[in-house]
Amino acid sequence: MCDARPAMDDGKLARQTADLLDDVAARDLAPGAGSVAAVTAALAAAIAECVARMSTEAAGDADRGAAKALELRERLVLLADANANAYEEARLSLGREAPDDALRDARLGSDLALAAYTPLSIAEVSADAAELAAMLAVGANPEVRADAVVAACLAEAASRGASHLVRINLGMAPEDDRVGTAQDHAERAAAARARALGQTARD
Repeated sequence: MCDARPAMDDGKLARQTADLLDDVAARDLAPGAGSVAAVTAALAAAIAECVARMSTEAAGDADRGAAKALELRERLVLLADANANAYEEARLSLGREAPDDALRDARLGSDLALAAYTPLSIAEVSADAAELAAMLAVGANPEVRADAVVAACLAEAASRGASHLVRINLGMAPEDDRVGTAQDHAERAAAARARALGQTARD
């Protein structure tokens, strides 16, 4: 296997992200896709924050936008850790002994249902980040408007991915309201992404 690490050592971003990338690529699925979705949305929120800070003259509420973006990215980072912990608990439930298969399945179903809470929150906050990015794209400094659009696209992908995880985790209870709620968040994010892209098309 080719080791790209030596070639990456000179890059600032490569050094900053190397440990995270190695953790995600390891055979252990934690931190897992849900946490990666949360980090992706946090990066999108950080882009939105930068756009807001660079658009103070072009957009009157840019300062409020920057503060909101900071709040969102901080929440998403916390959710990334929470999701990793919830996933690990669900994984451990697979190895727990039970008197019979029915009890084991009930425990697993309960743990997976609990594990759905964090992806649901990730889907929601990611959609919030997509909507913020789309709003900023309207009044952004033209030099960074494209960045706001990219932020909306990244946040939408994170929300849709997290929504998928909710549906998978609740596979034993497809009628659970959280499945529909997660899908609503993903659709809200998709609408925001479409608005952001439409803004670019009008420029």
